[in-house]
Amino acid sequence: MDQAVLGKQCPSSLESLVEKDIVVWVDPLDGTQEYTQGFLDHVTVLIGISAHGKALAGVIHQPFYNYKAKESDPNSPLGRTIWGIQDLGVGGYTPQAPPADKRIITTTRSHNTSVVQAVLDAMKPDEVIRVGGAGNKVLLVMEGKAHAYVYANAGCKRWDTCAPEAILNAQGGFLTDVHGQPYDYSATVEPLNKGGVIASAKKEEHDYYISRISQEIKDKLVS
Repeated sequence: MDQAVLGKQCPSSLESLVEKDIVVWVDPLDGTQEYTQGFLDHVTVLIGISAHGKALAGVIHQPFYNYKAKESDPNSPLGRTIWGIQDLGVGGYTPQAPPADKRIITTTRSHNTSVVQAVLDAMKPDEVIRVGGAGNKVLLVMEGKAHAYVYANAGCKRWDTCAPEAILNAQGGFLTDVHGQPYDYSATVEPLNKGGVIASAKKEEHDYYISRISQEIKDKLVS
């Protein structure tokens, strides 16, 4: 147990929540395909908490974080847990700004389509990082290894994005569909994220990525 975390006070904005307000979205193995193919550093466990449809808190656990170092040095730590709560902040990692001299985008490793590629091309990135797992990709944004996570396709589900969105929001970032609208995480919604995913650490950057997506593609991705 991390006593420093346990010692934090619940934000006053969340004190009035009761059990019936809360929905928990869990993905016990985000990056399943990558796990079966041996890309262990892509794998995360996601626990997202929402209230009244909004992502409020999240946990991203990386069970294989640092596993390569562990193989060569048994004393190296294995795994890490990252968290974020609205109006409280984040923990388990240090937010970093991405490089200022180039534009880096992360996207799907295994579910590329002509539309996904067309949107990526429109962003004019200097580098594209293709990895598995929604949680893993948002982590790249949070740690400054990518400017944005862009996926213009109805592929991932609410359990893939609730936890990452909550943590990114707690850091000051944004996760929305391609129209710039946040997802509804109420218990009764259809879990498929029909509007794709755009995640970034800054509002002005988020607006840029939204603006680069053609209206024709946006019309095909309606949440």
